Amino acid sequence: MKLDWLKDVALAPGPHVSVYADATRDRENSAHEFDVRWQDARTALLDQGAPEPALQALDGVATEPTGVGGPVGRAMLASAEGLELHVLLPGPPLREESASGPVAHLMPLVRSLADDVRYVLVVLDRTGAEITVARSHAVEPPRTRTVEGGHDLIHKIPGGGWAHLRYQHAVQDSWDHNAAAVDEELDRVVRAERPEVVLLTGDTKAAAALRSKASQAVLDLLVDVQGGSRSPGANEQAFAAALEEAIDAVRSERRRTVLEAFVQERGRSGAAVEGLAAVVAALRRSQVRTLLLRDDPTSTATLWIGDDPLAIGTSAEEVRALGVSDPFEVRADAAIIRALAGSDADIELVEDGVELVDGIGAVLRYADPST
Repeated sequence: MKLDWLKDVALAPGPHVSVYADATRDRENSAHEFDVRWQDARTALLDQGAPEPALQALDGVATEPTGVGGPVGRAMLASAEGLELHVLLPGPPLREESASGPVAHLMPLVRSLADDVRYVLVVLDRTGAEITVARSHAVEPPRTRTVEGGHDLIHKIPGGGWAHLRYQHAVQDSWDHNAAAVDEELDRVVRAERPEVVLLTGDTKAAAALRSKASQAVLDLLVDVQGGSRSPGANEQAFAAALEEAIDAVRSERRRTVLEAFVQERGRSGAAVEGLAAVVAALRRSQVRTLLLRDDPTSTATLWIGDDPLAIGTSAEEVRALGVSDPFEVRADAAIIRALAGSDADIELVEDGVELVDGIGAVLRYADPST
């Protein structure tokens, strides 16, 4: 899982107020229950020293209707500067939590979206495309934009002679121009959104034309999905199943790649470490590429940190040795997520398939025998 979208809140100076709640409204008195639960949480946060401006910012979203039917959760983070993050979750959090502290408590959010896949869906025909930016586990609606190429000679017809040949070339030229318009927008979207995959569906000849124009950044992410169409009459149920299968394949491949890299590098004493102390040391050096974590929501482990997200240690002495005069103790998972965001590293939650000392390991960006 990439953490770039959490970087701003992870690195912002605290104190932060973090709230995770079940936002499901399945009973007539749900609204009243939400009000009561929020007021109880608000009182507890105030006792923890939460800044009143942060609580006031949360007042505006904590009890508002989600507009979503069925089970749904809510993640809310705020500071004295105002609301930092408000995310609807695909289900209630594992447990409701409210915390105030110097570091944003982001692990419950990471846990809820651990299997999330950020993707771009491109539905093509020969006149243009619909480009949708979406997340597999997001509750918020996807964002779709339509690109029309503007060239309207789109159908080749059987025939012969020089005039027919010139018409065929004009049609091909229209396809190419339309594909170029789609690719220009798609390249911009990919660079801005940084998806894990670009799923391509629709007219096969339009897809071939797009591939001939696509940048390498797009080509590296392209995966074909059968069954999609911009025209009415497509089998939407079959396409939805094919889309989910493609997304699940990305998710599985992501986990398999990380686990295989970890096992291989660990086996040859290479670019992999395990155990809390070793991982924390690698985080300090900005050496971690992907963290593997056997998630334990009941853990009460702590780490010591300074203002720099990479000033992190298993003891206050370790952090003081980095030049931090007044280190402070925080939740281990909060400190780890902060350090990962600060070093542009990823995280993968693991359950089976690999044993980890202390339940934590990392694939490193480079092996350094001296450390």
